Amino acid sequence: MNFPSRLGAALLGLATAAAIGCGSSPAADAPEATGPVVHLVPVPQSIDIFPGALRLSDAVKLESDAAAPHARRALEEALAGSGIGIDDAATTRIRLQLTDDTALGEEGYHLVVADDVQLSARTDVGLLHAVQSLRQLLPAQPQPGYRLPRVAITDAPAYPWRGLSLDVARSFLSVGYLEKTIDRMAFFKLNRLHLHLTDDQGWRIEIGRYPKLTQIGGASAVEGGRSGHYTQAQLRHLVAYAQARGITIVPEIDLPGHVQAALASYNELACDDVENLSPYSGREVGFSVLCLDKPEVVYPFVRHVLEEVLAIFPSREIHIGGDEIEHPLYADFVARAAAMVQGMGRTPIVWEEGSVADTSPDVVLQLWNDNYDIAPAVEEGHPLILSPCSYFYVDHGNYAGQSQTYDWCREEGVPLARLYAFDPAAFGTAIGIEAALWTELVHTDAAADNRLWPRLAASAELAWSPAERRSYEGFRQRMGALRPHMDALGIGYHPEPDLGWADAGARTVPQGAPAGPSSD
Repeated sequence: MNFPSRLGAALLGLATAAAIGCGSSPAADAPEATGPVVHLVPVPQSIDIFPGALRLSDAVKLESDAAAPHARRALEEALAGSGIGIDDAATTRIRLQLTDDTALGEEGYHLVVADDVQLSARTDVGLLHAVQSLRQLLPAQPQPGYRLPRVAITDAPAYPWRGLSLDVARSFLSVGYLEKTIDRMAFFKLNRLHLHLTDDQGWRIEIGRYPKLTQIGGASAVEGGRSGHYTQAQLRHLVAYAQARGITIVPEIDLPGHVQAALASYNELACDDVENLSPYSGREVGFSVLCLDKPEVVYPFVRHVLEEVLAIFPSREIHIGGDEIEHPLYADFVARAAAMVQGMGRTPIVWEEGSVADTSPDVVLQLWNDNYDIAPAVEEGHPLILSPCSYFYVDHGNYAGQSQTYDWCREEGVPLARLYAFDPAAFGTAIGIEAALWTELVHTDAAADNRLWPRLAASAELAWSPAERRSYEGFRQRMGALRPHMDALGIGYHPEPDLGWADAGARTVPQGAPAGPSSD
């Protein structure tokens, strides 16, 4: 570890370190002499815990690198939330420092708590992750004083893609809710928010060239769900909001199927014999398709839409859908749409079915069907985002039979222990993991919170932490102890019995936060 000499000497002079994770729980079992307990999710790559504690009062001296503005903002907010001021005359220092340690990669960091606190990384994003670990070391609520555990952490993610897919097309989610979700994702070091912006039930993104897409398509929703759309200005705001928190927003325009909202808005996109040109509020899939027999109509539409989408979203990857459709020209469409995206300088993502198309091996495939034979695509070198439905479709129940949840992929639902048991190492070209929340049955913010948390935190650990550091027992103890932080974030989480949260329905949610359901 490349610690500054003063901090390194201080730590090396302390007693023999204890490790956390991998089924052990030194945080829960440590005697008082070792200092405060340590509960971190995701579990770090390496952590040494030393006896004693660093005491913080009501002010610290903050030093930061000018090239890390987002990390400084995040740290200032965390300190303010704990009632800790910033004063250059304070005796305790917290320092944010950029370093040239190549072993850390683009997202790794060091966090050292000795006689002061030092966070170091190669990038602003890495420092953001270090700040989140420091937040988890602090109590969730302001205290008269603080005792930080003396630790030396070296950490970096196992996978570069640690995501959440949110379906805002079936039932709309507000900008405010997305901002809250981004903040919560950042707390657990997730870094991709995939927005499923279009589907049969709704078209949620403003396209200037085609205003009826939102005038008509944005006014519909699944039965019981919420309609609405995002303006381009709102989406640019969300992009910047997410970037400041280390998260990339990846847009999805689902094509050539799942397009009833588009067909209802612009009838000429449908074949001439199609009679159903109305907005749709049902739950069936696989019935709508752009008229691929009219390339002179369809492909200019696709190009114009993608051009506006790419002007809003700077993400390297752009998702073009491609799922749940059977059509003789399907493979040709995927190849042509993928080539369009590549011609615009971006990397296309396609749901796994798109592997039948003749595309270059750098096209990313997102695996959702557990039984799909993805091996040929892996042999061709296609990068994979892993979202197998029986592990990561969190529209399925937290437990078997949970009301207002799906069970078509797995009758027993997707309990926390099931999700955590997934092994991404079985997929040689995997670039990461993405949990998915489809909203046919999710019509409120509280329901979304209940389906996402705490399962999304488990997904974050699978994607961040190396396999040898992970165990469900260790996760249960660490995540269970973070419940006050979940409350402070205003999350209406599922009261997961495995985490000791069976009484969570009686908790007090901070003022202004959405109250989650207490029984489902």
